[in-house]
Amino acid sequence: MVSVEDHSYVAFQSNPYRGHMLLVNEVLAHTSPGDRVLEGGVSTGYLSRAVSAEGRIVDGIEIDPVAAAGATDVCDRVVVADLETVDLDQLAPPYAALVFGDTLEHLRDPPVALARLAPLLADDGVLVTSIPNVANWAMRLGLLFGRFRYTERGILDRTHLRFYTARTAQEMLAAAGFRVTRLVAAVPVPGLQSPVLSRVAHRIGNLRPALFAYTFIITAVKVDSSTPAPVAAHTSDSGQPWWRR
Repeated sequence: MVSVEDHSYVAFQSNPYRGHMLLVNEVLAHTSPGDRVLEGGVSTGYLSRAVSAEGRIVDGIEIDPVAAAGATDVCDRVVVADLETVDLDQLAPPYAALVFGDTLEHLRDPPVALARLAPLLADDGVLVTSIPNVANWAMRLGLLFGRFRYTERGILDRTHLRFYTARTAQEMLAAAGFRVTRLVAAVPVPGLQSPVLSRVAHRIGNLRPALFAYTFIITAVKVDSSTPAPVAAHTSDSGQPWWRR
């Protein structure tokens, strides 16, 4: 028998400089207690649990019914469906935030899926997503030596259908009608638990997020459909465009 716990993609990481908490904190920074949030690919609710604990009301969409069952004690509602074809009438917009934690790279056509979900987002709402960085320094080094091998987890997860760099992630979101307002690199160091050293690694990595990011935490807003989407600068904690760092 498969347990709910077996369906968590990874264990929740509470380190404030790892991808999970960077994403959660970004959602909390742009919402208020009582706001409704929609998480696409909610899994067992391990991310939504941290969001709902701060007073947000979370709805989830999850394709795996076993994992979805684990999210029912966290979310106000969980819709078991493919994120790309979900019946939108089962949801309760408007949402203050649409959240996708390491999810978009698993979709067949992320821009189409996002454009379809965009009307659920309040006009002043945000999209917050984490996306693996295929141009991470370790990936570049591996390619230099001819290595490109799929794995069970990580950047080359064998279930990933799409791969993104900092620039192409922004282009994908722009194609869906969103403008990137903030991009932060998650720079985890294996075995590093010290909060102080994690902060140092985070600061150094965000000097060159396109190179050092393992995952990008991206915040975006809807673009008025009547005007062309501008090209947004990739920004990190420094607030500077990527080409100035």
